[in-house]
Order: sequence, then C-alpha cells, then structure tokens
Amino acid sequence: MANVQNSISFLELAQQVLVKEQKPLTIDEIWDVAEKAALVAQLDSTGKTPKRTLGARLYTDAKDSNGMFQKVGAGPARFTLRTLAAGLSKEQLEQQVPEIAPAMAISVPYSERDLHPLMVWFAKTEFEADCKTIYHEKGLKRGPRHNQWLYPDLAGFALNSKNWNQEVVNLAQQSGGRSARLFSFELKIFLNDFYTLREYFFQAVSNSSWANEGYLAAVEIGEAPDFFKELTRLSQSFGIGVIHLDTAEPLNSEIILPAREKSIIDWETVSRIAEDNEDFRKFIASVANSIKVNQIVTPSFDPSLDDKQITEYVKKKLAAQPAMPPSELSAKVK
Repeated sequence: MANVQNSISFLELAQQVLVKEQKPLTIDEIWDVAEKAALVAQLDSTGKTPKRTLGARLYTDAKDSNGMFQKVGAGPARFTLRTLAAGLSKEQLEQQVPEIAPAMAISVPYSERDLHPLMVWFAKTEFEADCKTIYHEKGLKRGPRHNQWLYPDLAGFALNSKNWNQEVVNLAQQSGGRSARLFSFELKIFLNDFYTLREYFFQAVSNSSWANEGYLAAVEIGEAPDFFKELTRLSQSFGIGVIHLDTAEPLNSEIILPAREKSIIDWETVSRIAEDNEDFRKFIASVANSIKVNQIVTPSFDPSLDDKQITEYVKKKLAAQPAMPPSELSAKVK
C-alpha cells in the first residue's frame, strides 16, 4: 500500500490524469497515463484488479448528476471532468473522441455463445460462482414451444460455506442451512430497443424462476432515458438484474441493476429442467457433490479464465468484431 500521507483515491488519480490530458480518455488510457506518471503507485488500494475498480468508480460517479466525471460516447466509453465539459455541446465533446475505423463497422458479428467465457469470468470474479453452459439443443424435444424459455444460457453456483468452520458447515448441512447460491444468466448482444426489450426480459424471468438470482447480460445496453427507465422498472418489478459485458475492456464489465435475491429455490422447476436437459443434470450433480465435500468439484463446470486470459480472449474473439445493428444480426445470432 502507498504511504498513507501521500496516497490518492481512484477518482483523484483519474482527476489528475484528465486535468493533465485535457480530453476524454478510456479507462485503459487513463490507467496508462497514470502508470507513466507514477500515480498508480500512490493508490490507497490493495485490490487484485485495480483497473477494474477504477472503471467501476468512474461509471458510478458519472451516473451521479453531481459527480465529478462525465461519460462520453460508447464502445469504448470515455470519461472527462464535468468542469472540462462545461459549456461544450454533446457534438463538441464527441469531436474530441477518435472515430472508429470504417473497416470495423463491417466485421462479421460474434454470436451470443461467444460471450459465454466472458460471462463465466465475470460470474467468477463478481460472485465467486462457477458456471456451466446449458445447451438448449440437448433438451428433450416435446413439441413446438413446449420448452421455450425453460433453460438459461448459463447456470451458476457459488459455495457460500467453503470458508466456514467445519463445525458450522456440519450444522448447516444437518439443519438445512443455505450453503449455496444458484444463478441463472441469459445473454444477449443487444438490449437497446423497446421492440425486443420485453421479449428478452421475460425470457430471463422465465428461465431464472428456479434460481436464487437471475440476470440478463448484454453488450450493447440502451442509454436513452425512456428506455433505461423502463429497463429499471422491469428489473425492480421482477427482480432480474442487468449486467453490462464490456467487449472492449472486459475489466469494465459491471452490474448496472442488481438482482433481487430469492431465499427459496423452486425445486419443482429444477427437477423439470434436470429431467429435460443433460447439461443441467450434470450441473446439479456437480453442485450436490460440491456441497457434500464443501469444495468446488469442477468437472462439469465451464473453465474460468483469469484476468489476463479473458483480456486476450476478448481482443481475439470479440473486440475485433464490433456488434452490428439488430436488423443486421437477426439471422446470425443464435
């Protein structure tokens, strides 16, 4: 940790960089400048992912109308000081942001399933949860629409008791205490128009009814006030959280609307899904075995990448293929 007398906060670090540069910068650019200026060494932090913490602090501050920072553009987002933006129009601010090369706009889009490693990594870092992809095509065929919206894209599991005293673990197991949290994740590339919002949202509601927490995760999330207001209303009404997966800088991925945790598992639905889908059965078996021995039994879970690996994966598989408008994706996604 830096000397307490000389230490600075993440927001103070960003402030000093932006005052020096006098233009909007991405999280990566702010961090690079800070490293070269030896500001990173002054951070009052011992966290393992300081750049990710910087991004989270900036996004949170920018959402506050009285905050110090203002977000500019998207894909990737940049930040500037509100004092530097004062008196400038949105167009004038965006003129300070470099344009994306035209060739990138015509790249072939990635699929939703290509997002799974990013979601698995995020669930591990955010919830300490291990995940398994649930392949819909492995479900039993029971006729048109019979299993529609039954399976999540990813099922997740966090072992709450892994760091508990063994006597406490024994008591919890004998008394039915909750030693695990189950998660459901529905992934989309676009969540930015009213036409698909309710369909995608209620798909997440439907296939997460069994879990303690359900999330709808997306790359492009609409920021228009009316759209975000409706997304927030749906989240608060039905308890589904919303996660932004940042394919430009994965460490900036974040929960933008938290899920409402349910204390009771819907075991009837768990049984129904397990009966219909082999992947979900394997997931449930791994959860049961992990709880029994009080440590994660990994064979049935998707591999989880570390921060360096996920950054390399995103650059290779996702960041080089920017998303297209929904109309161009309709025949290519999932």
